[in-house]
Amino acid sequence: MNLIVVNHACNVTGQVVSLREISKLKGGVPLLADVAQTAGCYPVEVESDGIDLLAFTGHKSLLGPPGTGGLYIAEGIQIEPLIRGGTGSNSESEEQPDFLPDRFESGTRNSAGMAGLLAATEFIMKEGVESIMSKEKKLGARLRGGLRAIEGVTVYGDGAAERLANICSITLNGVDPTEVSRILDREYRIMTRPGLQCAPAAHKYVGTFPAGTIRFSPGYFNTAEEVDSAVEAVEEIVRRFHRANG
Repeated sequence: MNLIVVNHACNVTGQVVSLREISKLKGGVPLLADVAQTAGCYPVEVESDGIDLLAFTGHKSLLGPPGTGGLYIAEGIQIEPLIRGGTGSNSESEEQPDFLPDRFESGTRNSAGMAGLLAATEFIMKEGVESIMSKEKKLGARLRGGLRAIEGVTVYGDGAAERLANICSITLNGVDPTEVSRILDREYRIMTRPGLQCAPAAHKYVGTFPAGTIRFSPGYFNTAEEVDSAVEAVEEIVRRFHRANG
């Protein structure tokens, strides 16, 4: 079948698209939304947004363990299982179960991971997605503003704050992103994601291929002071390379 697949938020620039507006244009073609960057920190309404399939990972803003995630399938959407066998149910049959969720859950489930993801989602529901989003947007705006003020730093991702997820990608003029990320980690204890972030096409579009960027992702448990420390660290690194290059 034909399928429209879209990232809710770009994992390079953080820019968020309107799933509802896209769904108005789908013309009967199912819409699959990848919400890996937004699940848990940005509101998504599968019915009102017109989403037919929704894929998410558990280890990002859902705050769950690695190796967790899921796929929402709207009623009436028919797809074939990717893996068959070993469901542990309906064992008398040699055919894959035709009922959910067993039809798409072959093999032994990651029970410990699912328990961790459940606890994480309960925390998110208690705090409220809107509250989490509000705090992360403030941190993201503070980070982008501070980094944009540093000469020699390019920040990727434009637009109003409400259309940006908690992602901030930067480059330092003439400096390898991997080296910057290494310095941030070893000398400042700041974790970032350098390189292409599993999105080479996006980097080609913004002009950062093949070296990529340094990606910051401030989260709900970060503070304004930590954001300021990250900005100061980048500023110090810029000065260091500027002195080294004369």
